[in-house]
Amino acid sequence: MIIQYSDLSIRRSESKFSQPSFVRVFQITLIWFILLCLPWSAIFAQENKTEPLKRILFVFDASQSMWGQWEGKSKMEVARMLLIRVVDSLEKVPQTELALRVYGHQYAYPPGRCDDSKLEVPFGKNNHARIKAVLRNTTPKGTTPIAYSLGQAASDFNGLTDSRNMIILITDGLEECGGDPCAVSRELQKNGIVLKPFVIGLGTGMSNELDCIGTYFDAEDADNFATALKVALKQVSKDLTTLTVELENGRGVAKVTDIAMSFYDQENNELIYNFVHTMHEKGTPDTLYVDHNPLYRLELHTRPSLNLKDIQLLEKEHNTIAIPVTQGKIRLETTNKMPFGKEMYGLVKRCGNPSVLHVIQSGQTEEYLTGCYDLEILSLPRLLLENIIVEENQVRQITIPEPGVLVVQRRHPVIGDLFVEHQGTLVWIHSLDSESVTAESLVLLPGDYRVIFRAAKAQRAAYTRETQFRIVSGKTKKIKL
Repeated sequence: MIIQYSDLSIRRSESKFSQPSFVRVFQITLIWFILLCLPWSAIFAQENKTEPLKRILFVFDASQSMWGQWEGKSKMEVARMLLIRVVDSLEKVPQTELALRVYGHQYAYPPGRCDDSKLEVPFGKNNHARIKAVLRNTTPKGTTPIAYSLGQAASDFNGLTDSRNMIILITDGLEECGGDPCAVSRELQKNGIVLKPFVIGLGTGMSNELDCIGTYFDAEDADNFATALKVALKQVSKDLTTLTVELENGRGVAKVTDIAMSFYDQENNELIYNFVHTMHEKGTPDTLYVDHNPLYRLELHTRPSLNLKDIQLLEKEHNTIAIPVTQGKIRLETTNKMPFGKEMYGLVKRCGNPSVLHVIQSGQTEEYLTGCYDLEILSLPRLLLENIIVEENQVRQITIPEPGVLVVQRRHPVIGDLFVEHQGTLVWIHSLDSESVTAESLVLLPGDYRVIFRAAKAQRAAYTRETQFRIVSGKTKKIKL
């Protein structure tokens, strides 16, 4: 299915899903919850699509409150048993890696420590036994630093690309260290580190505080836990929408990449995801896992930026957004090095548009969308270069003449101005320091100049004097006032 957005298009290809079976026995309900939270090929089969690597980070509460009773046993004992069963069930599931972060288990409460969170088992293959061993040997001790733990979880996924990353938080209490776990979760999702987290609350009265972290399940008892998991099966499917962004060159081939992309909820302008466009080794764009729900606005951070509105993704399908992105380059340089180690800068603007699009520095080559640009060089005097045409895959080189140096010497303060002579007229470019008696050095483009001045203490305009001179590239000119 193709929906046209002027010269931009969204293509959607259908996917087929089989209905999952639900195991009614409570002890293994959590296992099915985990399995159904992920797009296992045994549960969801998508045609002509390679199953991505799934990485699940368990963030496990081992604070002292986990000694509390739940279903006739301590919360720790029940949660440990169920999580070990889950780890066992995932051991032979292909394309899956697990990790375990525990908090509240190193320092006793009171007083406890708000940095009591540790990645006990990092992501890796065949680490299931290590995770189970840590769970069996973990004893509840400390406080509940949920926000800190989620923030640390960002580094747990470092270097792990081309995967579907998920956090499952199991807790029996609220944040106790003054952090904002909801804000941390939003940042993780916005930066594309993880999908919307899952939170399993072992107790009641926490939904108002924890449901903003992600998909929340309130497990007051075993029956409620099972009911929450059934609801989760309907909610989890929202996260199974996939998306590919194809950035097409002038020939309509999706070969453009390495551009930052931001997805906004178009209705309230809330930033939802940030990604840097990436190509696989085979030269095809990376697949993104997103929520299908918002009506999106996509901004490509090109120069200038490109925006695509009214993006509605189809749930449980693979969506493709095709956007033409033709770019060329501008290179700014001088014929020789600048005096005093200074750099030359230019203000890049769209032709006929006074707004500054970008600031380019001498010695740099920057990419811009194809089209017409004006370049204002921040030199003395200012240099305006108009109607610079940027063509696809071409470098438009802008070479600024090497400037010279003017040294203004004076024995007493003067009031004066520096002008450049242009087509028989004087154009003001600089006012001299009226209180200084020290030498003043200025970097000037080659050309003819004039200083008009008088002594600061002089009371009559008749004492006005002027000095004419020429600036030559790479040379220093000294004048005495």
